[in-house]
Amino acid sequence: KPGQAMVHGPEAQAGNAVWLEVEQKINSVNPSDWRLAIIEADVLLDEMLEQMGLPGDHLGERLKAADKSFFNTLDEAWQAHKVRNIIAHQGASYQLSYNEAKKTVDLYRRVFEEFYFI
Repeated sequence: KPGQAMVHGPEAQAGNAVWLEVEQKINSVNPSDWRLAIIEADVLLDEMLEQMGLPGDHLGERLKAADKSFFNTLDEAWQAHKVRNIIAHQGASYQLSYNEAKKTVDLYRRVFEEFYFI
């Protein structure tokens, strides 16, 4: 948001194009698109946290390094990341419902909005 000062602020423009793709995929009728939406949102979250200077080699480590006092949506980030891990590890055998997929993308949205990333 213009005029919003922020310490270690990520670049909003970087997130917007990918986020638009996530939103297109979550609104698809194809369940494999829902999975992709979650996986892409997770990659975007990792990029945002890396830009913010959180240490770690992967998203889980960066989330562990985050301080809840400046990261109000940390629980949402963990919840969304856990769904992504289930999808990544179980693949097509995991029955992802549209409601769960939509709820997960909404969790990512809340995190991105907290930091004005989208």
